[in-house]
Amino acid sequence: MSEEKSQDQITQWLKKLERESWQLELLVSAFTIFLLIGASESFGSYLLELNYSYSFDNSLLGLIVFFLSLLLTSIQVLTAFLIIHLLLRGFWIGAIGLRSVQPSINYEKLNYSEFFLERLKKKVIGLDRLVVILDELCSVIFSLSFLIIFMIISFGLYFLFVGVIGGALVGMVNFFGAEVEGVFFVIFIIFFFSALISGLIYLIDYFTLGFFKKGRRFGKIYYPIYRFYSFITLSFISRSIYYNLISKYSKKRIRLLYLVIGLVVFSNWFMDYDQYQYFPEGPTELAIETNYYDDTRSEKSYVERVSVESKYVSGSFMSLFLRYNPADNERIQSNCPDFEPLKNDGINPRLAFVAKDNSYFIQSQDFEDEDKEKLLECLSSYYEISINDSIYADLKFYFHEHPAKSQKGILTVIPTDWFELGENRITVKRTFVDPDDSVATKRDFATLPIWFSPK
Repeated sequence: MSEEKSQDQITQWLKKLERESWQLELLVSAFTIFLLIGASESFGSYLLELNYSYSFDNSLLGLIVFFLSLLLTSIQVLTAFLIIHLLLRGFWIGAIGLRSVQPSINYEKLNYSEFFLERLKKKVIGLDRLVVILDELCSVIFSLSFLIIFMIISFGLYFLFVGVIGGALVGMVNFFGAEVEGVFFVIFIIFFFSALISGLIYLIDYFTLGFFKKGRRFGKIYYPIYRFYSFITLSFISRSIYYNLISKYSKKRIRLLYLVIGLVVFSNWFMDYDQYQYFPEGPTELAIETNYYDDTRSEKSYVERVSVESKYVSGSFMSLFLRYNPADNERIQSNCPDFEPLKNDGINPRLAFVAKDNSYFIQSQDFEDEDKEKLLECLSSYYEISINDSIYADLKFYFHEHPAKSQKGILTVIPTDWFELGENRITVKRTFVDPDDSVATKRDFATLPIWFSPK
């Protein structure tokens, strides 16, 4: 009897929560929107910082950044849904307030024709019905917003899982040597196609609302795939919301909703609305890039390639900063094939085991013995600087951290002897040795105009 009473109390408590859940929804939505807007800006800045601080040519690091980008997308989607929810809740509260003043429509007082009155009575929803529909819609949108962000995160976790396993197999090949390369290649192919096919099956089942769960025989075969990917993608967390929604509402409407959301997301990824037909995309010699000049670049912006103090130069010297991009390490190495830096391109241990006086001890990793002049030579030889087609051959370079976001690079001071009065054009090219044919290759890196006037 006490258990029945306890269960009845729980039921009454849940019903009370259902009636008053709108208050919690309003508080959570309003508070979360402000937090998410700030989080979105901070997270976007963090991703931008990663892009400028590290090289993501490595596929595993690229997958991590891809997953973090999906988290940012999830934050933005959740913000949009919560704003819609907040607006609808406001509409709902307004409908309730109006109902307390005017509970129903007085059609006779409108003094319309019978033709319009008949159709208005059929088509116009009463306030009672409108309040119920809005309340249900708000609750569904509130739950659906969290379901969608879990879907996006699950999508990223799947690719992260495939990338980690693939990266581990590649690492094993590098560790054991070329003797086992064939074996691991076969394992990788089997894993890749198994993950691709099983993941596609799970995706189809999810968005068709259980297509593969309907067959008795195939359902038993599909069940291990379902359990495995539920764990890998953490979709078991949102499973209750998912099954409650698809069991309550029409599956056709839910599929239509999925289709609309999918089209919006993919159109945003693959299409762009742009009416600037006569304006180029990307840097060009015919454009003045504000990022190239310290006095026009935003304080929140990073140096993309090169930087000078201003487009207007006076005096005998001007400085030029060249940003060091870790993605160029392989090309820089091609200019210095006989030199190997002490630091690895990637993970470096912070501690080192040192043997001294017949004893071993641990100390912080020391890179003081690095040939810093050779480092600077390798890095500076990667660039070629010219002014008005005249190449500077004797410039002296220095390691430098630019005040804008403490970006690492090299700095040189250029004499203005060769500058002409008025417009001059500084051209920076990257020069490296192509490993395939051992021929030096030069490619344009940056071109920036400056205007010179002597003091």
